Amino acid sequence: MFDAEESWKLLHKKAFPRVNTPDLKIDLELERLGKEMVSKCGGLPLAIIVLAGLLARRPKIDEWRRTCQNLNLHMSGESFEQDGGIHGVLALSYYDLPYQLKPCFLYLGNFPEDQKISARRLYQLWAAEGIISLEGNRGEETAMMERGERYLHELAQRYMVQVQLEETTGRIKSCRFHDLMRDTCLSKAKEENFLKTVSPQHLHQSMHCSTSATATSMRTVRRLSITVDNEVQNYFSTDDKSFQHVRSALFFPIQTGREGTEYPLPLFQGLCNNFAMLRVLHLEKFTFVEILPKAIGNLVYLRYLSLRHSHFQKLSSSVGNLKYLQTLDLRVNFFSYLTLPNTIQKLQNLRNLYLPPSHQHTYKLDLSPLSHLEILKNFDTQVSPFRDLFKLTKLQKLSAVLSLESYEMEEMIKHLNLRSGRLRETSFRIYYRFHSEKEVNILKLLSGCPHLRKLDLIGHITKLPEHHSFSQSLTKLTLRKSGLEEDPMVILQKLPKLFTLSLRGNAFIGKEMCCSPQGFPLLKTLKLQGLPNLESWRVETGALPNLVHLEIDECKKLEMVPEGLIYLTKIQEVMIINMPENFQNRLQEVQREEYYKVQFRKNFDTEKISKIKFNMRISGPMFGGLLQTIYPSTVPKEWKML
Repeated sequence: MFDAEESWKLLHKKAFPRVNTPDLKIDLELERLGKEMVSKCGGLPLAIIVLAGLLARRPKIDEWRRTCQNLNLHMSGESFEQDGGIHGVLALSYYDLPYQLKPCFLYLGNFPEDQKISARRLYQLWAAEGIISLEGNRGEETAMMERGERYLHELAQRYMVQVQLEETTGRIKSCRFHDLMRDTCLSKAKEENFLKTVSPQHLHQSMHCSTSATATSMRTVRRLSITVDNEVQNYFSTDDKSFQHVRSALFFPIQTGREGTEYPLPLFQGLCNNFAMLRVLHLEKFTFVEILPKAIGNLVYLRYLSLRHSHFQKLSSSVGNLKYLQTLDLRVNFFSYLTLPNTIQKLQNLRNLYLPPSHQHTYKLDLSPLSHLEILKNFDTQVSPFRDLFKLTKLQKLSAVLSLESYEMEEMIKHLNLRSGRLRETSFRIYYRFHSEKEVNILKLLSGCPHLRKLDLIGHITKLPEHHSFSQSLTKLTLRKSGLEEDPMVILQKLPKLFTLSLRGNAFIGKEMCCSPQGFPLLKTLKLQGLPNLESWRVETGALPNLVHLEIDECKKLEMVPEGLIYLTKIQEVMIINMPENFQNRLQEVQREEYYKVQFRKNFDTEKISKIKFNMRISGPMFGGLLQTIYPSTVPKEWKML
């Protein structure tokens, strides 16, 4: 807690970011009003900062007088003796919001305490609920994103939410609540009957009560946020009709085990039958039966459906009934190996489609009719024809797995480059051998796509393109099985925006590697995995200035940790896996040096892997292909396809 003087100093700093400009002067009256208001914050920094966020938008004396009067009037009408007025100050920040921001703020109460909330997901939920409109003269996704980000940015400017920015773009990546601000949000949401939250601790008094008042309340509920334990069936019965007016249902499991919370079939069918007016259904990290039942098709008004990180192996064709769906997130558990129905092509209002990371491709999945798609994740050319992408003319963000012939690759790259004005971001995982000069030229075209953010190359590469051939937007690069004989660092260290680099599974087969001064100016994560011939790695002074995480895995001939690591002031963790004894001994010597502050982790946590439940029936080579993505050194040689 701050004393009176410290409280005033903090308010002064946050409320007057332009204090030195000539058009803004702080006189004694302004200071008196500020000290009077800040005294009601009880010395709590959060309350002081929120009050400052409100006052910063009203720099004139008469505006401060009005705010002080409102604060006094507001607090006199409610009891805040127990918290010293803290919640009164926080509540005033809510009442001060413009009308369009109030539902945006209240909606954040849906999410559990301390949860990091994806900004893009939040915008999609706001759009599905009609809190922000999809209408716009420009691209609808662009209009929705810009409006959503503008609203969230204003909440952050008022210090009502904490935001994290994307390092590469500067845009808001995620947000979260302070506990006290979340309490204020839930209090106002309850007052305005905006949202009902349910947790195991309050289950007996929240969901099932025989009083007529509670029954009447339930009939007016429009949004439910339910945190559930392993006994999901305790939350509502399969024939409960009191939820027929609910428009939004977000379920959050308490992760007490490693396998996720089981969602029984009768309960899921009851949800689909009794929540018939739903616009939003969020069911993440649950385990369902093998086939998600056809009852899902009863929710014909759905705009948003997320089953991310859940486990099931087949999606019912009835999903094609969801004609109003805008967002469909099927990024299920990686080992679910999901089969999708072609009825997805009926969802012609779909704007955001997140496909599973591992598909069952018994037939081609046709996505070409989805002409409104703006975000497409995990598109796989072994599952869907690559030319389907040419028909998705509104596509702005694409993540794809490509297994194509050279002429197909050329055709696709040329098409994507022609549409670079609309397409803002692409990420590729590519299975291909770049042997001949023609194939290396294709790699140049591919790596130079102006909107390329992430690139994962799996297969032999005779020679890397020069650094100027790579996209200036590239932030993450993974090379696997490349068989490069020349030191790749010579080229890769010159990529200006590279944040993450992984060299895995014989990506480099040479003996020496060097990171030169000023090399890798922004790199934060470096992973060296399965480089069998690497004997010497030098890190020269001035290289890797922003490195935070280093992982060295199964580089059996590497004799010592680079001495240059001691000059990397930002490094926090070095992870050592499957390395020989002489390397471990050298590592212990480095750790004994007093000036070395890095945390070393020498052992991979194999216990976590041993307890994973695999519900799959797939061949050895196919299983190996999946493991290569997670932990390549575990894949038997006979399973390696390239």
